[in-house]
Amino acid sequence: MADIEVRKYTADESVLRDLFPGGGIQFIHTENVTFAAWSFEAGTRVPAHTHPHEQITQCVAGALILEMPDEEIVLHAGETAVIPGGVEHGARADTASRGVDIFHPVREDYKKLGGEDK
Repeated sequence: MADIEVRKYTADESVLRDLFPGGGIQFIHTENVTFAAWSFEAGTRVPAHTHPHEQITQCVAGALILEMPDEEIVLHAGETAVIPGGVEHGARADTASRGVDIFHPVREDYKKLGGEDK
């Protein structure tokens, strides 16, 4: 176990990115996953999209509405959803909300936006 390293990331290393109006996201990328901490103002919308990555979304504060073609799932603080790869989804925050996403495998497209890759 001598080669195992625990790595702490500072706020400066997980640069805040505004990907859409009212939504700020900080990324950290490892060899296997992408971690995204998000903060959405009331009225923020994430347009419908798909990606091959499995996504785990947890709402930490407020509420997030996950929008699928045939249903909506409301996540309140402390609730988590798993979105399989290839499933169309979007999201909206009717109130100010914060949470995290974990993607597997790594989101190479998000690596271009910043965050440490250690």
